[in-house]
Amino acid sequence: MPASSSNRDRYDELLKRYADEYGLDWRLLKRQMLAESGGNARAVSPRGAKGLMQFMPGAWREWGQGDPFDPEASIRAGAAYMKFLLSRFEEIPDDRERYKFALAAYNAGRANINRCLEYARQATGAPSSFEEWVKAGKPPGPWQEWKVAREFLSMVTGRNAAVTIRYVEQIMGEEEE
Repeated sequence: MPASSSNRDRYDELLKRYADEYGLDWRLLKRQMLAESGGNARAVSPRGAKGLMQFMPGAWREWGQGDPFDPEASIRAGAAYMKFLLSRFEEIPDDRERYKFALAAYNAGRANINRCLEYARQATGAPSSFEEWVKAGKPPGPWQEWKVAREFLSMVTGRNAAVTIRYVEQIMGEEEE
């Protein structure tokens, strides 16, 4: 087995353990780790995110334990945070679509994705606020699909929207039109 292949797979057991513990697909968690850090446990982003799952210091204080450069600690925190994010998008009924929104929130911030959803709901005729949507009886709409909602992301994050859209596509293994 080539060194690059075995190096790429070196965290598979940890990924499987924590994905199982938090009810995630370990292969998606692995793709996320590779998208975040390329599998480099010592990675530091230009903005200061650290470790395999690239936690910013504030997020690490909330979700991490110990050293953000410790592979097990980083993977555990990443899996826990993804489970939390998935629970925050209950208005997205399809599991795969909900995962896309959770990934987008991991990358761009949950508040930004919530604002994106407000614009998408409003543009497709649904009440813009989550609370008003609930009061209206939770009517389904096209805004509940990432390919629709993502069109409004640039209104929130500007040019960074393209980075988040590519991130989601890379991890989900699909190129969307």
